[in-house]
Amino acid sequence: MKKTILTLAAIACAISSVAAKEKIPRTWQASRTTDPVTGVSRCVVSALDYLGKTRYSRTGFLYPVIEKHPEHGLLVGVSSGGRFRLPTGTILWRVDQQLFRELRPEDGPMTIDMPAAVPSGAAPSDSIAAKAMADAMAVTNRMVMSATATSSFAGGETARAMLAELRAGHGLLFRAKAAAADTGLPDSSIYRVGQITKDGLKPVPLDASLASALADCGI
Repeated sequence: MKKTILTLAAIACAISSVAAKEKIPRTWQASRTTDPVTGVSRCVVSALDYLGKTRYSRTGFLYPVIEKHPEHGLLVGVSSGGRFRLPTGTILWRVDQQLFRELRPEDGPMTIDMPAAVPSGAAPSDSIAAKAMADAMAVTNRMVMSATATSSFAGGETARAMLAELRAGHGLLFRAKAAAADTGLPDSSIYRVGQITKDGLKPVPLDASLASALADCGI
């Protein structure tokens, strides 16, 4: 009888332990969306805020994102959150004790791939002038897009290197470069990095949920 009671107690403890673990939210989660107009499907891995089991993002806050984009391939970087998305600007990004990286919106694949159109059939002199004008317009367009972009991403080899750091790392720190001045008196905004928790700002954990979420997106 005593042995049976001890066995039941052990089972109850195991069940309660599993239930407690299930209540702990996953830091990273995958989300799939399909555009109802274009039909394009996307899968994004992100580390959002959470309240209980509800996950959400807030206007004015930045969130790390890993995306398998149907056109641009692997993207790694930061997106602004909330209903009204604000420009992200240049982002400072670091995993553990690795060298920090600067993620600039104008370096992202969406702006780099912008072609400079040159009219066909023009005379050589006109063609040179037209190309110079097209190049100037492309630079202006990139500047406008970078100033208004609501995400700062790296693509290609840089994105793959960043993903390798995330997979092997333990904690992620990032912030908007403009949040703290590079000169003058020390700015407390320099410490606005990582993830907001009940214990204050902490590095975003690079735990088992990252690998699970990446697998869900086929990354």
